[in-house]
Amino acid sequence: RAAVTVGGASFLENDAIAAAIIYAVDNGARILNFSFGSPQFSPLIRDAVRYAADAGVVLVAAVGNEGDEHVFYPARHNECIAVAASDMNGRIMAFSNHGPSVDVAAPGDRIHSLAPGGRYTSLSGTSMSAGHVSGLAAVWLSHFPHLTPLQIRGAIASSSRDVGTAGWDARSGAGIVRVPDQFLQEPLAVQLSIGETTTS
Repeated sequence: RAAVTVGGASFLENDAIAAAIIYAVDNGARILNFSFGSPQFSPLIRDAVRYAADAGVVLVAAVGNEGDEHVFYPARHNECIAVAASDMNGRIMAFSNHGPSVDVAAPGDRIHSLAPGGRYTSLSGTSMSAGHVSGLAAVWLSHFPHLTPLQIRGAIASSSRDVGTAGWDARSGAGIVRVPDQFLQEPLAVQLSIGETTTS
């Protein structure tokens, strides 16, 4: 029952994570965000990740915050979009892990985040970056619901802004993600239905 780190301070058991992945897939999730990770390989989580990928779920994962060449699992699995962290000036954060598994980077510096007790706080890390990419994947799927996870990965990578060494590199992958102009020109409207009350 090995544990993985969440947010640098909390821990989850591998069997609980695998069960959560399977539950989400079986209940219709189309995108799973893994803002957690471990340097240790887990056969159980690998199998759960493959289960989700085989079901056509987009998988996004944080690469870890140790600043070394060991991208965390599950980001290191080929099925996941592995996300590094960038700062407000478009530079890759020094703490962001790097290596051949990195696909893209996203903002991970002082991100306004929820905290226990209904509060807000400012957090930095690749966990925040992964959340940005999961949100971008949701935007793509909302406009093109029939895209496969591989096509979503390609769309996100090809629309990213290249930084650092020209082309793909081990710190930023294909670059820092961007929302394509076509989506900004026609923003989505969200409608929530709660009982008999509808709000927009």
